[in-house]
Amino acid sequence: MPAGSSLADIAQKSVVLLLAGSTVYYVVNIGVMVNRRMELKKQGKLDEELAKHARQRFGENVNIDQSGLHSETSTTPTPLPESSQPGLNMHKD
Repeated sequence: MPAGSSLADIAQKSVVLLLAGSTVYYVVNIGVMVNRRMELKKQGKLDEELAKHARQRFGENVNIDQSGLHSETSTTPTPLPESSQPGLNMHKD
């Protein structure tokens, strides 16, 4: 067997092991995070914890309301005016 194919086999096995290992690592971490959030939710402290993390990430002067962590952006869809009767919502100056 040539040395080139042996080197390619070792490289391929190394990549496969790296990908498998990182997949297991991230799946375990996600499981730990989900269990922690479920425990916080049972204790009623999940909203406080999420707000604390949002303040750490986005700064202290971020305004978080009780409805959640969502904010309106330029891509937020806006409701269309009712079109059952055309001209009904027209404002005259």
